[in-house]
Parts: sequence; C-alpha cells; structure tokens
Amino acid sequence: MMGSMRELYVVRFGHEPEIEPPAEVDDDGPDVKTTFAHFGLAFYRACVLEHQVVNMLVFSRLLEAEAEARRLLSDPWEEHFKDTLGRLVRRLTERAQGDQQLTDDLTEAVRLRNHLAHAFWRERAEDFCSDAGRADMIAFLENARDLFTRVDEQLTDLDTAQLKRAGITEEMISQQYQEMLTRAEARDQQLS
Repeated sequence: MMGSMRELYVVRFGHEPEIEPPAEVDDDGPDVKTTFAHFGLAFYRACVLEHQVVNMLVFSRLLEAEAEARRLLSDPWEEHFKDTLGRLVRRLTERAQGDQQLTDDLTEAVRLRNHLAHAFWRERAEDFCSDAGRADMIAFLENARDLFTRVDEQLTDLDTAQLKRAGITEEMISQQYQEMLTRAEARDQQLS
C-alpha cells in the first residue's frame, strides 16, 4: 500500500473556526494539506490494525476458553481420575494455599493411602495369622479410616463454601442426590 499513492482531497466546510498556522508553516499549498491528510489516514489505518490485533487475540482466547470449557464440562472428573492421589493433592494444595493443617493432613492421608495400597498386606502378613495381630491391624485401619474421614470433612466444608459462591444450594445438591437414588432404584427394579 505504501508504493501506490492515492489522492486524498481535503474538504473544508465553511463553519470551521479559522486557526492561523504558525508563520513558518505555509498552509496554502496542497502538498502540506495532502501530507497531513495522508498522515491522518495512515494513522487511522494503524489504529484499525491495532484494534484488529486486539480482536484477534481476544477471539483466540475466547475460542481456547470455549474449547477448554467444553472439554472440562464434557467430563470434568475423567481427567483428574487419571492422576495419582499425590498429584491431585499437590494441585489442590497449590490452589488452596493457606491452611497448613489441612495441607499436612492431606499429605499424611496420601502417605497412609499409599501404604495401604502398596505395603499394608505385605508388611502385616504375619500379623494376619494371629488374633492379636489382626486386632492390631484393625486398630491401625480404624485410625486410618478416621484420618480419611476427618480430612474429607475438612474438604467438604471448603467445598460447600465454594459451591455457595458458585450459587449451588443445599437444595440443589439434595435434588441431585435424590435423582441419583431414583435412577439406582429403577435399575434395581429392572433386575428384579
């Protein structure tokens, strides 16, 4: 566009206030007016380009956000269930920084869960062979269960506050639960 020279015509309307140019500027020739007109048009096109760049960035961001939202809303749980509990807890504690006791409890819950999944039966094989050993195992498992329950309750309290901020009420949660029970009962009746 720079190479092709377009002619611009400056039109003056009779109602404009007369402003005297400085003495050193000769505003009478068409070259000065045409130069200012070309500057104005070039700067206008620069502003249009700037707005187009902003529009493209905004639309790109909106499309990415929409695609991400679609992916999350299609099954927001599926992605997270692919991760280990340790990774999930790390992500959660990064987002909910502040409650050190909760972070410590979550860390202990991960450690204990991993112990149950990977070492409990192997390390307690001998204990399982006696009444006293099984009693120790049961006491250990009751303590583990209590820790998991306590941490879950702490998270439920935090989640309830988050849900309220999102406009989700106890009634909505109860309604969803009742619908789930109704579907489960209908499945049971189909099998009978």
